[in-house]
Amino acid sequence: MRSTPEFKSFAIQIRFNQDKEIIVAFFNNVIDVPQNRLSDNCSRACANIQIGVTLMNKILKGTCFLILAFSWTFCGLAEEPEKESMDWKGDLALGISVSQGNTEKSTFSFSFSADKVLTEKLEWNNKGIFLGGKSEGKTDSQSLELRSSLNWGHSDRFFSHYEMLVLHDKFKDYKYRLTPSIGVGYKVVKTEKSELSMQTGFTETFTRFYALEDTDSYAGLFARNDFTWKISDSAEFTQMANVNWDLSDTKHFLARSEMTLVTSVIGGWGIKLSLIDTYDSQPESPGVKKNDLTFLTNISFKF
Repeated sequence: MRSTPEFKSFAIQIRFNQDKEIIVAFFNNVIDVPQNRLSDNCSRACANIQIGVTLMNKILKGTCFLILAFSWTFCGLAEEPEKESMDWKGDLALGISVSQGNTEKSTFSFSFSADKVLTEKLEWNNKGIFLGGKSEGKTDSQSLELRSSLNWGHSDRFFSHYEMLVLHDKFKDYKYRLTPSIGVGYKVVKTEKSELSMQTGFTETFTRFYALEDTDSYAGLFARNDFTWKISDSAEFTQMANVNWDLSDTKHFLARSEMTLVTSVIGGWGIKLSLIDTYDSQPESPGVKKNDLTFLTNISFKF
């Protein structure tokens, strides 16, 4: 008795699972053809078709395995996006200048920055600058600035800002000036080489004066921008401008602008150039000038 011919059908299903991995499924179906409906010629044709289908199945299976192997190789080469490092990043900078002759003058400057990504959304930034100088044996400059801030990202560009600023400047009559602030910011520009953010919010300023032996405080409104430009692999430019208005007297405001250029020389060592401009529209103590301009040339080490 002649066996009943069979037709074999072959199907391939390619899909992606939740982990974006390629899944290839093979399905073989057997279709029975009743013998009484086929003539001998048709049976022989069916047998030939069966052989052809079987051969085609083998070719398709081999092709699919090659595609699958290539896909696995490609997926292995496609690395996951590099996550931002959570290690401390920053720099230390030191500058000293001494002149003797008709005028004896010496200046000293030290600055640091230390930033750390605490979580995917929270970043902690710290910065400090100390300036000191003597002329003809007398101290003629002495100031300290410490700044610590938290940036909490709520989206790719929008964030909230929390900061504490501490100032000491003997020659501006600041025994200390404390300025906590809270606000919001938006990254207007965000590219691989540059970033520009704008911020605004509220402050509360507490100032203790040397001469007056008194403490003054007021609520304020601030506006600020931060700009970073990675010029090349060995050079970076940063700029910051901040204005703090007294809400009880809008004619009274404090402004500070800082521009810095850092160029790498070898390893982590480099040259750091900074231009700092501070302005107080209404100094509290007599004899204190409104504007101070400082230019610094330092040797820095980046970590």
